[in-house]
Amino acid sequence: MSLRYQVAWFAVLMGLLLTSLGLSWWLHAEFNYGYALWYDWLDLRGQIAEFGPQNRYIHGFQTLSREGHLAAFNAIVQAVHGPAGSAAVEALRQIHFMPSTGHATALLREPEIVHLNDVAVLMARLRDALIGVAILTVFGLYWLRRRVPLIRWRWQGGLLLCLALAGVLLLALLGFEAVFYQLHHWVFPENHAWFFYYQDSLMSTMMKAPDLFAAIGASLLGFGLMLFALMVGVLRRMTKSD
Repeated sequence: MSLRYQVAWFAVLMGLLLTSLGLSWWLHAEFNYGYALWYDWLDLRGQIAEFGPQNRYIHGFQTLSREGHLAAFNAIVQAVHGPAGSAAVEALRQIHFMPSTGHATALLREPEIVHLNDVAVLMARLRDALIGVAILTVFGLYWLRRRVPLIRWRWQGGLLLCLALAGVLLLALLGFEAVFYQLHHWVFPENHAWFFYYQDSLMSTMMKAPDLFAAIGASLLGFGLMLFALMVGVLRRMTKSD
């Protein structure tokens, strides 16, 4: 069996992996990234109770109930998953909470709104890219099944395992926090703030950055790999193997 066809099959498998991760991302977004679960597991109420009163700009967020905190996070999720640009900025500016004083208070400051709009732009690009990958993967799968129905699963599995181990080793050596911050340097505009101290940002406080993102990332990856394993199982039934 020609090596180039096995490389093509590997590209299709990588496309399936990215598609699985994209589906996992979409499902997590639909369920508010499991914030209600992480709120309890990561003691986000304790985090808010500690740093909410220390906020230098906005006061009273710690007086909200659990439901109020969940609603605030959900509003941010809805805004960054909608159209980027002026629509996202306006949606973010409209997010308010009602502290014990009884006066509606804006949740986010302007630097946070700028950053979250950058997040909305990034998510829109990722969404478009993943849709493109999914379409190319479907066409690639259809073409290869007709021309080269034989897959060398040991070869494919070995290569996937090596890549996975390399990724895990790299993450273990560098640390999640270092990787998290470096990615921010790469993907966001240089003159836009993306790091916010808890005392300056209710957004950072309620998300306990980067702890919440590590938990969501692990959940998203785990479910994505489950979907990928399911897709590979279906593919093995549809194709011949050596």
